[in-house]
Parts: sequence; C-alpha cells; structure tokens
Amino acid sequence: MVAWMDRVNVSRVKHEKLTMMVWQMFKKKCKSITCIVMVATIVFVLHNLMDLTLNDKDSAAKFKGQSKRQADFLLGAKFNMNEQHEDHQNNHSTPHSTHAEEHPTNKTIVPENERLQQFEQEQKRRKDLIQTVCEERRAKHAHATELYDDTQRHIYVVDKYKLMFCYIPKVGCSNWKRILMILEDHSRTIDDIDSREAHARNKLKVLRYYPGKQLENRLKNYRKFMFVRHPLSRIVSAYKNKYADLSVFRVAPRELRQYALRIMKKYRKKPTKRELTTGENITWSEWLQYIADPTEQKKFDRHWKEMYKLCSPCAVDYDYIGKLENIKEEADFIMDKLDISHVVRYPDKANSHPTNTSMGGIEEKFKEATKYQLKRISEIYALDFRLFGYTNPFLNSHEDTGIKDTIRNYTEQ
Repeated sequence: MVAWMDRVNVSRVKHEKLTMMVWQMFKKKCKSITCIVMVATIVFVLHNLMDLTLNDKDSAAKFKGQSKRQADFLLGAKFNMNEQHEDHQNNHSTPHSTHAEEHPTNKTIVPENERLQQFEQEQKRRKDLIQTVCEERRAKHAHATELYDDTQRHIYVVDKYKLMFCYIPKVGCSNWKRILMILEDHSRTIDDIDSREAHARNKLKVLRYYPGKQLENRLKNYRKFMFVRHPLSRIVSAYKNKYADLSVFRVAPRELRQYALRIMKKYRKKPTKRELTTGENITWSEWLQYIADPTEQKKFDRHWKEMYKLCSPCAVDYDYIGKLENIKEEADFIMDKLDISHVVRYPDKANSHPTNTSMGGIEEKFKEATKYQLKRISEIYALDFRLFGYTNPFLNSHEDTGIKDTIRNYTEQ
C-alpha cells in the first residue's frame, strides 16, 4: 500500500480529502457502534500510512499557512510516538520533576551523536563552573579545598570497576546504591533489592575504609561521579518524605524522629503530650522555622545538609556531575561513559519513586516563608546554588537587594 501511495504522490490537501471521503462513505453503511469503531480504525491507519509518503521538511514548507498543529504533525508526529508514551508513563508514575527544567510540548528529534556532544559540553560547563567558584573561595580561604569528613563516609568505592560515587540523600541515591550493589554482585537485579537493604545492608565500601595512600590513589585514579538537585526542591522533598509521610516517619531511624521531637518542642505553640512523645505531624511552617534557625545549621541531618559538605566538590575532581532533574537520560549517559551499561541500567521512572516537586510547586510552598526565613535559607544553601548552577527564585524576585548583598558576603566567607 505504501508503494502504491508513493506512485500516487498525493499532496497534503488531497490526503486530507481522501481520508475524509473514505470515512464518510463507510460511516453511512455502518449500522452498529462496532462497525463505526472498525471504520475509524481503518481510516486512522490509512491517514498515518499516507503521512509516510510525505517528505517532512518539504511538506511542512508547502503547508506553512496551515495551522501550527498540522505543521507540527507533518514534522514530528510519526517520530514522537515513543516520547508520548514516555510522557504518559511519567505523568502517571511520579509527580513532575523538581527542578523543573521545562520540557517543550513539541519535541525535536536530536541525532544521537549531537545528543552525546551536548552532554559532553554540559559536563564541561558544570565542571568549569565548580572550578571557578572553588578558585574564588580558595583565594580567600585555604579551608575551601578541604575534604569534609562527611565526604569520606558518602563516597562509595567499587574497586572492580575503579569508580567512586558520592551519594547525596534525596537525590535518587537509593537506586544508585542498588546499581553499585549489582556491580559488586552481578547475580542481583534492581528488583531484588528493597530500599531498606540498599540503605542499611548494602555492604558497600566507603572511602574512609581505605588507609592514607590507598585513599589518595583512588581519589587520583578512579573515575568519580555525583548527582545533585535544586536545593529548595531537596528541602521540600526531605520534609515530604521524612515527616509529612507518616508511614515512612513511623519506621524511620531513631535520629530522624529525634529531629521531629526537637522541632515539636521548640516551635509548636502549646504542643500536646502525645505530640511531644511521638513527634508526628510537624507542619511545613515548623519545618521552615527549624531550617532557618541559626542554632540548628551545624546539626543538620544528611538528608538536608548542604550538598557541597557531603561531596566536597572543591577537593574532589568529579568526572561527571549529574542532575536529578534529568536523571534517566543523564544516568544512561554517565553509565555509558563508565562502561557499566552492559551490566546494569538505571531503572525507568515507572520503577522509581522520587519525591519530586515542580519549580512552580516549590515557589508555592515557600510562599509561607517569612522574609527572614527566605534570607536564612538562601544564605545556608548559597554555595549549593552557585557550585551546581541552580537559580534561587527568591534572589530574582525579591525587591530587597539587601538579601543579595548578604548572600554574596556569606558565600565569600
């Protein structure tokens, strides 16, 4: 049939008229709903087969005067079926990605070699940015290049593949732990490893396990990568997952429940005896008060502690810095570069359960914050914003330029 259509060489207008004529002709003969559905299906297939005969660019140019929808269909419809399926899965499996890089409605197809080149360029841009910010700090403070103690506990080492991964809680680290476990034991699969085992019984080696020279050798010669996310999104995610979700909170480690008890005691007005005993149901407003409290910052848990303190990007030269906002695509790229894709792949979004929030949702959440709280939170996470290239919406929208000056001074300390 396609060959026959090639010979006919129908134009777009004739194409539309022909399919409509077929539809009208058969519809009149139908006496049942089943018949009408069958005819509609045949017309749909015929319509799409005819599209295959039209040259994409030439056809779009000929019908430039038609509606934008028709032109977009000519250029992309028959290529975007898989993408639309992925979008459908994403919309039903998890909320929209946090950091909220906006995706255009009409996607363009990027050749594989161009896509890889774009990834390489983006990685270079991210590494250059980190180097620039670190050099600025290094010029003023010698400690800017120190390897934080937390980092030695957060970098996993897989000697078999000579690679290291610095995990940051609330940045998809559960799946990365599963992947590293599979690299250590090829008989395992992603589905075999539940969250509790991935976090508490993964048997992975951390950097601090190695004595001085061995540690230095691995830092120098192994390939290293990490993933980050928008700092404000991470704060929201920590609250939603650890405290707003009671099913998680009630089985959380004791130290996380202790934070809730302290928050309840310190910020809730007239708490009940039960609230002071359980720590359940701390509010978003109380969470903001806690995060912005200057006396609490040094005692932050790793789930909301500053990302740069967990992975020391000024001291460790990471080969790849991924972003949770684009986790699947960037994970695939990095795993290809690390030569581990033949062993394991990053799970599809349908099998992943991140606590993501769109950028619009984040700004909505922070509408409850006071001006002082926004200032404090911007100060605390200022280096995370700068090092990893994230925009702080409150610096761009706030009329009080004093906030900008305060944060600028803070990051130079």
